Amino acid sequence: MIETAGTATNIQPRISQLMGFLLCLLVAAASSASPLAGYNVDIRETSVSGISSGAYMAVQFAIAHSDIVTGIGVFAGGPYRCGAGGVGTALGLCMQGRPDPRNAITETESAAADARIAPLDNIRRQRIWLFSGYNDGVVRQSVMNSLYDYFLHFVPSTHIFYQNTLPAGHAMITLVYGNECQLTGGAFINDCDYDGAGLMLQHIHGGLAPPVNDPGGTILPFDQTAYISGDNDRSGMAREGYLYVPKSCSEGEPCRVHIAFHGCRQYAGEVEDKFYRYAGYNRWADNNRIIILYPQTQATHLSPLNPQGCWDWWGYSGADFAYRTGAQIKAVRSMLDQLATDYSASAPESIDKPPVLSAIDSTAGSVSLVWSGGSQASGYHLYRAADADGLFRRITDTPETGSSYVDPGLSPDMTYHYRLRPVSSTGEALDSNTATIVTRSAPPACDPYFSDNVTHVSKGRANLWFGLTFAKGSWDFMGLWNLFSETALYRDRDGFQVGVCSGAPAATP
Repeated sequence: MIETAGTATNIQPRISQLMGFLLCLLVAAASSASPLAGYNVDIRETSVSGISSGAYMAVQFAIAHSDIVTGIGVFAGGPYRCGAGGVGTALGLCMQGRPDPRNAITETESAAADARIAPLDNIRRQRIWLFSGYNDGVVRQSVMNSLYDYFLHFVPSTHIFYQNTLPAGHAMITLVYGNECQLTGGAFINDCDYDGAGLMLQHIHGGLAPPVNDPGGTILPFDQTAYISGDNDRSGMAREGYLYVPKSCSEGEPCRVHIAFHGCRQYAGEVEDKFYRYAGYNRWADNNRIIILYPQTQATHLSPLNPQGCWDWWGYSGADFAYRTGAQIKAVRSMLDQLATDYSASAPESIDKPPVLSAIDSTAGSVSLVWSGGSQASGYHLYRAADADGLFRRITDTPETGSSYVDPGLSPDMTYHYRLRPVSSTGEALDSNTATIVTRSAPPACDPYFSDNVTHVSKGRANLWFGLTFAKGSWDFMGLWNLFSETALYRDRDGFQVGVCSGAPAATP
């Protein structure tokens, strides 16, 4: 009895010590991410982009804060407040249907009238860059077409570039990293030999310095809870976000911020560092003094119900999810305000050299043009020549005051040449260099679908037989009938086939 009592007496202090040690570990883990620092950032030069739910959030943030956002990049998203009708609308019409852009326009005008978002005049100055792969069966091109029509109401067509001719699946599109281009799944990052982040950043900011292959800046985790009002879990945001800081920005040079919103199932808790390290943004940041902000969501299974860690584009964090007061938009804006606390206004750089014009991308009917450098001009006129006659004709009615331009209404598989002339009070200066590009071929007609096998059966795209699923019409084997087996289908004459629109079977990511 004495021995037993003595043993119990000795164990209790040890348990207390162990509990204290574990508590210290938990506190240390919770505080391992530092608060955001301040940098010499001009908040009025902010740009945003996102993929999937992050694309919807990028549109929402850019519309809510159009007074500070200069441009938007959208990889597979849709119109403003498309999902306001609830999760059923978000997952149906706003991913698989053709939303009416007039509804989004009305939502935007109403929000501006109620001062829930910045005044609408700011949207017109934004540069818009859109991407939709024709093998994207998650957010179909019909949804992106509606987004293009939505922006056309506010923004000149010459400021909107819409790349829709590549065979990409539902993913962030990169030059060298990720799955095969046509696939959907994994970390949702695809190697399409196409520099999505770089082409988007140039369209927004104009001609940039070349990227680096081995980014030399620093990836910093930071504590997001300091910027979230109220319940952290209810907001849907993770405790930790990430920041990429080029060395020049950490040393106090003037910089700007680009906010990159990941997609569903793409938050760091699910894919680790794959998005914030390999999505393609960081390699452009170093030489162009751009800080990349990677805010993060988390998966939640009760309140709110958000098991895939999506950004809020249907209202799970509150009815004001797409307004300046929305929990996620407000938190990211607070992060941005903190990053800009060391801003020091300085005179603009004096540039006294001829502008350099580049034709950086094309679709079957448009060309994306950017330029850098240039004299102190009040604007620029662009000239185009086709191989048919070689005669340069002016294509700008009024001088272009930005540093990017989209030439629409062209023909596929044609060679075009461009020149740029600065405009000043004394007239036009001499031509710039000549930039030449060939427009892409028209994409094939494509009707892709990507979903779990239960949904495929419920939507009539597959047959169920003794717990197995088969594509309707072709009877291609799709695997087990459950929510975890996902299959890419495309419609053919007799029904559906397993695979992608090139006709090749879909490989496993």
